[in-house]
Amino acid sequence: MKKLQNELEQEVLFQKLGSTWYIFTEIGNEVVYSQLPDGIDPYNTKLELYNVVEKHLEKVAKYRNDKDATM
Repeated sequence: MKKLQNELEQEVLFQKLGSTWYIFTEIGNEVVYSQLPDGIDPYNTKLELYNVVEKHLEKVAKYRNDKDATM
């Protein structure tokens, strides 16, 4: 239950640049961002999608950390 509670409390920032939405968050003291899929508007999207986006951002952060470790 603790992990679920932490996931629900994670803060994110949505920013629109042109016609594209981006999501920003902090994972492991790193700022991570990702482009939302075309047609996704955070104001009109159901909350379930945010869980998918959060998992995607965690993968992006892990990939970035793994890539930095090999350099």
